[in-house]
Amino acid sequence: MLSRPKAIAAAAVSAAAIAAVTAGCQPQDSIASAPAALSAQQTVSAHTAKLPRPHHTHDAKRHHKHTPKPAATPTTSTPAPTSSASASASPTSTSSSPTPAPTQSSPSPSPTTSTPTSTPTPTGTCTTSAAQGECGPYTDPQIEETSSNPSVGNNVWAPISGWKQTLYATNPGDWSVTANMPAGNTAVVSYPSSGSDYNGRALSSFSTLRGSFSENMNANSSTSAWAAYDIWANGGSNEIMIQHDFANNGACTYEATADFGGSGGVPVQKWGLCQFGSELVWKLTSGNEQTGSVDILAMLTWLESHGYLPASSTLSSIGYGWEIASTGGVNENFQVNSYSITAS
Repeated sequence: MLSRPKAIAAAAVSAAAIAAVTAGCQPQDSIASAPAALSAQQTVSAHTAKLPRPHHTHDAKRHHKHTPKPAATPTTSTPAPTSSASASASPTSTSSSPTPAPTQSSPSPSPTTSTPTSTPTPTGTCTTSAAQGECGPYTDPQIEETSSNPSVGNNVWAPISGWKQTLYATNPGDWSVTANMPAGNTAVVSYPSSGSDYNGRALSSFSTLRGSFSENMNANSSTSAWAAYDIWANGGSNEIMIQHDFANNGACTYEATADFGGSGGVPVQKWGLCQFGSELVWKLTSGNEQTGSVDILAMLTWLESHGYLPASSTLSSIGYGWEIASTGGVNENFQVNSYSITAS
């Protein structure tokens, strides 16, 4: 159940080059009646021409979407599931308003680089270095309302000369990759990630859809990577990313900003919306966050009510991991320490 590869390329690069340098999820998946609309106020800024995106331009046709698998492909047995996460209260709903006239664009904040920390030698009950190696599926009660058991994949969908990446997985809330990507590379090479399928369930049928995470990229000054949810909607026709931890991610011009959170333990935070062709990207405006939670349902229904997604949209899948372009040519450990999806 891996996310579809996405193409990453600068806006100035020709169409022929895009097939080789791509990225977000393949280089780079009425509201009044939806139970959980917006969690807080929304502010929409001008629709303006997008700035070139040196590290993160996507072609959804190239990203590998998570699909159900009958069994794990690499190595050993599946561990016992972790303890179940308790569902919390549904987000507070407010009625959404029509999109106001565009006014002023919001610049993306300057991304910061997280401080590298020493990490233990990676371990896992499943290990694979294959580009499309996969671990699982897993029975994981902390990932709720899925149509099939989630898996974790290495997902090196745009390999380049000199790449190395090994996945170590115990379950979707306890896994890591050790990656070594060439210094100076700016095109996304891989999206190691967990994947959960929702089989086209209507957004309006959810009263709660929240994600919680704890991760660490152990980034160095030459790392180019970012932690993100990768969500596919409407049978794979629409891709939405939620990015929250950045290392040399590159800037974009916000089409809109909105505040989400305030219920179910999700803090109120401001997010900026970027658009790259058919791909939509929510970026946390306040900087890097390695442990936190997001109101996925509110962020998707905002897009639906403001015309970025079709009315009566459906949820296909949710992935979570990192898009990795470079580690500066050295080994770097990307670690997920906990992960859950609360849904009802």
